Amino acid sequence: MIITIVCATTSFAQSEDITVRRIEVEPSIGIGTGGVSLALEVRNNINPRWDIGPRAGMDFYGTTADVVSDYNFIRPNKNVMFFVGAGMGAGDVSEVGKVPLSYAEDGPAEKSTKFHFMPRAGVELFQHARFTVALHTYNFSQAYIMFSLGVAIGGGRK
Repeated sequence: MIITIVCATTSFAQSEDITVRRIEVEPSIGIGTGGVSLALEVRNNINPRWDIGPRAGMDFYGTTADVVSDYNFIRPNKNVMFFVGAGMGAGDVSEVGKVPLSYAEDGPAEKSTKFHFMPRAGVELFQHARFTVALHTYNFSQAYIMFSLGVAIGGGRK
């Protein structure tokens, strides 16, 4: 039993000899079923595999403010790195599927603040170009897919 426990715990040991810069900023532009989007993230690289930080975004339906975190699948000496992550926060949005500024007899469509959850996955090329696909959900009842291209400024290997 002891040999099994020792083998199981050491089989996942990986050398973390890769060092990365602590802070990175990523402006991005996206397109999807939510129209065109713009976003800005500031991530703190806790270690080479995990990062966390705030994200502000806006698209056709409204604005969002989230905390995002990603897990990076590091491949030593490779210029391609995959990542998965999620963000959660609040969004000041109109109903997804309705035009937010359609003027009716009584003015523009109403916006409301809703819980925003955003699972995402992507690939980072050459430590700077990031292609991401994300599912933006509001109150787990409204959702749309967004594809984005971002440029990570800072970050990367030292």
